[in-house]
Amino acid sequence: MIDVAEIDFSYGNNQIFNDFSVKFEGKITGLIGQNGAGKTTLVNLILGLRELDSGKITVDGLDIRVDRNEILKQVGVMFESPEFPDYYTLIDHLILVARLRGMGPEEAKREAESLLERFDLAERAKSKFKSLSAGMRQKYAIAVAVIGHPKFLLLDEPTANLDVKARSEVLEYLQELAYQHDLHVVILSHILHDLERVCDEVVILHQGRIEGKYNMEELVRDRFIRDYSIREVDTGKRMKLLAELEELGVESIRENGVVIEFSIVDPEQLTRISGHTPIPRRSLLEQVFVDVVGGEID
Repeated sequence: MIDVAEIDFSYGNNQIFNDFSVKFEGKITGLIGQNGAGKTTLVNLILGLRELDSGKITVDGLDIRVDRNEILKQVGVMFESPEFPDYYTLIDHLILVARLRGMGPEEAKREAESLLERFDLAERAKSKFKSLSAGMRQKYAIAVAVIGHPKFLLLDEPTANLDVKARSEVLEYLQELAYQHDLHVVILSHILHDLERVCDEVVILHQGRIEGKYNMEELVRDRFIRDYSIREVDTGKRMKLLAELEELGVESIRENGVVIEFSIVDPEQLTRISGHTPIPRRSLLEQVFVDVVGGEID
């Protein structure tokens, strides 16, 4: 478990965290918030890249102020815009990271080759990082975070720049690591559909405060998506549909060109709309975020 307890942290005259606490206890935790909410700063504090003003952060019981070197062996991290030294080839850099995390030379080589194969980068093993496409860089950064069997992963936008197939493969791999190999994963992401797919816990961070911490299973059971649209409504059927929606008691009916937008107050209302297929305008997590924070995620 990563335990952030009653921390204070200021950057210049700007106080980012004041008596802030949070525990990351899930197998896969999503950390969401608007730009400037403090997500990346929190990761930097967990890694000891910035000094706390006060309070305590422990990773698996180890204090970041006392046991930072040991913690860094146990935590794999991927930053939003990853950069790696270009004087190493991909495989040599992976082997170096594995050795720093305590692997022997032969095991490190096997693990590096396996990860390059897993992320379809085997043919680029002797390439340099800067020669990779954006999607390849993203996958390689995840491989660097994972190698050496850390206990925790901190991943900032791990599925950005990936196509649909690669995103799906990465998410499946993270689930495999969490549930079959007992890693604890924290994902910072604006792609809320991806978080809904893999997370068992979600934390909403807003202006340096925790505004909500949710178990995804309970969230899916207890909440529902409210905002929908019906597209390409034929002119002749528009008035009839608007009247039907009004009669059903839905809220905030809006016409937007050929699209009619509305909000439901009860999931049963959807089943009573005839001849049209309402499309959700937000994912469940987006809806929760809007409800809690009062604005869209960036």
